[in-house]
Amino acid sequence: MMIVKVKSKEHAFTIPIPYAVLRMGSGILTSNLVQRKVKGWLNKQDRHADGHSSRKHDFDSNSNRFGSDIVLSILENRSTKQAIRQLIRELQHCKGTVLVDVQAQDGTEVLIKL
Repeated sequence: MMIVKVKSKEHAFTIPIPYAVLRMGSGILTSNLVQRKVKGWLNKQDRHADGHSSRKHDFDSNSNRFGSDIVLSILENRSTKQAIRQLIRELQHCKGTVLVDVQAQDGTEVLIKL
């Protein structure tokens, strides 16, 4: 089980995330339905960006388009689903490992532990 702890000045909470939820989330993320929705959303964003033209915006839209192409290629790759499943399987063997332990300047702390 992955444990996410977030502590700020006002609030502190802990979220336990079972590995079954991680597996379901990875399956949903790499599903054909989500891929189609992401493609449609990115195409809609590209059409919206093409309507506004400025030199700075064109550079931003090109870099955003490049980033979106990378995301789509990762999601569409057949081995991505298998690699994510293998990663989650291996994470189960590393109990107690701290993945993230960060403290911001405002005192907010985030801890992600297996």
